[in-house]
Amino acid sequence: MATISPSPPDLGLAHYLTAFRAALPAGTGDAVTADRLCALGEAAHLARGDQLGPDAKSDRLVWIATGAVKLVAPAVTGSPGGQVLAFHFAGDLVSVLRQSAEESWGDLRLTALIDSDLVIFPADRFLDVAQGDPAVLRSVLTRSLQALHRSRTRMMQMGHKSAGARIADFLVSMAERLAGCTAGACAFSLPMSRRDIGDSLGLTIETVSRQLTELREAGLVTTEGRSKVCLSDVTALARLAGRQSRHAPEALAKTHQI
Repeated sequence: MATISPSPPDLGLAHYLTAFRAALPAGTGDAVTADRLCALGEAAHLARGDQLGPDAKSDRLVWIATGAVKLVAPAVTGSPGGQVLAFHFAGDLVSVLRQSAEESWGDLRLTALIDSDLVIFPADRFLDVAQGDPAVLRSVLTRSLQALHRSRTRMMQMGHKSAGARIADFLVSMAERLAGCTAGACAFSLPMSRRDIGDSLGLTIETVSRQLTELREAGLVTTEGRSKVCLSDVTALARLAGRQSRHAPEALAKTHQI
């Protein structure tokens, strides 16, 4: 496993805590609660491919200051890099549970898709402090519910949706989360590989490539280089994905607040 590098010397903890304060709900960044939360934070820099593993004793909350990461479970047959459970981007607050030899979730890790900077908080102490400000606590709980909704949606897709619908839904989700786009044309860069996409959706890399080719031939998707994706009609992709409403929790998930 790769080691965690210190944050770049020109940025570091103070810089990222300032960004964290700015992401707190309006009116709370200068409050005592923010001071107490920031006092708990520890910065870490992950180069691409580096991992943040579970702590041996406590759960942690990780705020993604810059970059993009994937949450990975221990490797299973046919998935040499581990099962991709979720993708997280700058501004996300992610829970990483403590290490446990008895539980299946006991070795979840964050792996950097690109160079990323993190602020790490002890979860119990963070939540104890957050209780002192209802706006902060509500925001944390909202983020948790959004992540739960995405996980449930992915599980339903893997059991009931076709490969084409899964890829279409993934692209719509990335348009919303990476570019704030819910309709019309949209362009963004995907930090994850096609293998990562397949692992997260229960598809082989060959199936992912085939479905993207079909979407290109349909005029819904174009690609440039290894990562840039251009969607011609997000609404049409949403229909192909079987999305019922543009106001579902996933469509509201992109926010700059904690």
